[in-house]
Amino acid sequence: MVKRGTDFRKRFLETDVLIVGAGGAGLRAAIEARSRGVDVTAVSKGGFPSGCTIRAMGGMSAAFDERDSVERHFKDTIDGGHRLSDPKLVRLLVDRACERAQDLERYGTHFDKEGGRFKLFPYTGSSIPRGVLADDPYQGGYIRGLVNEVKRLGIQTIEQVMITDFVKDQGTVIGAVGVELDGDGVIIIGARAVVLATGGGGELYRLTTNPAGTTGDGYALAFKAGAELADMEFIQGRVCMIHPQGMRGIPPPGDGLVTLGGRFYNALGERYMKKYFPDKMEIVTRAQMSICAQKEIHAGRGTPEGGVYGDLSGVPPEELAKFKKFLQTCAAEHFDPSWQPYQWAPGAHHFMGGVVINPKCETSVPGLYAAGEIAAGVHGANRLAGNALTETQVFGAIAGAEAAGKAMARPSVPISPEKFEPVMEHLDGVLRREGGPDPLEVKAELTEVMSLNVGVIRHEEGLRQATQTVDRIRKEKIPVLGVGPLRSCRKLGSALEVENLAMLAELVASAALMRTETRGAHSREDYPGQDEKWLKNIVFQSANGETKVHTRPVAAIPGA
Repeated sequence: MVKRGTDFRKRFLETDVLIVGAGGAGLRAAIEARSRGVDVTAVSKGGFPSGCTIRAMGGMSAAFDERDSVERHFKDTIDGGHRLSDPKLVRLLVDRACERAQDLERYGTHFDKEGGRFKLFPYTGSSIPRGVLADDPYQGGYIRGLVNEVKRLGIQTIEQVMITDFVKDQGTVIGAVGVELDGDGVIIIGARAVVLATGGGGELYRLTTNPAGTTGDGYALAFKAGAELADMEFIQGRVCMIHPQGMRGIPPPGDGLVTLGGRFYNALGERYMKKYFPDKMEIVTRAQMSICAQKEIHAGRGTPEGGVYGDLSGVPPEELAKFKKFLQTCAAEHFDPSWQPYQWAPGAHHFMGGVVINPKCETSVPGLYAAGEIAAGVHGANRLAGNALTETQVFGAIAGAEAAGKAMARPSVPISPEKFEPVMEHLDGVLRREGGPDPLEVKAELTEVMSLNVGVIRHEEGLRQATQTVDRIRKEKIPVLGVGPLRSCRKLGSALEVENLAMLAELVASAALMRTETRGAHSREDYPGQDEKWLKNIVFQSANGETKVHTRPVAAIPGA
């Protein structure tokens, strides 16, 4: 408990490379940087490990099949992203995927194998099975090897600390300030290089597959520091259970195991995908699944809980049995998915957009690198299932290596008080407010307007309403958010999360209003076609307190 912001206990740390985030990308970056001989500190807002990777199905795409190739993986990814991806980043993804999977196995992650070879899972959107699937799906099986290696290397990890701001010197990031959520102070960390790996912002919406605390902190951190952000309009929905009630927010395995016999039905008992994709049926991308389901719901053919039905009765029992945690959770709800249908709706799952990076994972701010879901460029307008975990490993390794090189090449710069005092003043100001709007109520208002107007299916009237509402919240409520009479760093963190969500909401809604076409996960009712004039990225950047926005043509795809 703290009385006033000026009573914050200050703790100072020095490290060569600071990793912000302790999920798949952050841990891989930490391992790579430490293996190159530099000191590494990884900070997590939650526990260790954290983020979405610990609850992921555990499948990463890699071209191990003899019938597959990196060229085929490249084409699938470019096509799946509706040609909005950065081809240089996609090339890195596909070229290094197999090597990164083998790294994980060496670290101690166990993968599903048959006859000594990876048994590849068939993901939707891919032209051939290439999902390298870890054992213990949804139980941390995938991240286990990374955790083992981080511990073996003795990498310092700090839990329950929310990084609120980066500290810069002459335009270069030299460290960060963080709030000890379970303590009474702040940590000021000096670093020669910083890797941002904080994941996405699923809590911007009422229904999400993301864990609690996924509040877009990294987008706000980078944006405030002056980094470019792109493709913020593209948010992937995923099959997300809404009933049984106790399983709300849980994604059924493999998008409803549609490649193994899973099926979708509306409330009339119609296998509705037949009218949208008569040849492919349910074997479509996640963006297409979400849009079709939302259309059925909007047309009044939804279930009592406001979704559609998923049916796993056609999945071979031996395949369904592999997902032990899912079945255990079902059993606890007295629900048998082998014959009972579940209800689902599109839940916010993955942000395709984020911080703009180059092939070295450098952002537009010197000293700052980014990897994983926080970064833009790999997935374009829609992410193929299986590519997210591949992205964490490929670009986590690149970011860690490049950050280590930067750290070895430059001296540390002391963080003098004048560099972090403006941050302390802001934290102090928020903590002093006993009155003011309750952060949870403001968060509910944000998620409501975003879910209603900037969800799976969008149109101009709703988008304008969303931008106006978010603008009002940012101007009238965010500056006076209160933490209540019982001041604590935990309550302060909750208020700061809402600040971050409001900033994220403004970028997402503004980009969605600008893009007057339908492409991938961005579906406009008033602009239903894909427009080649929009083969470009929308880019935001903060400069001198103002938000600048421009468009940038997508790089040419070799051979296209």
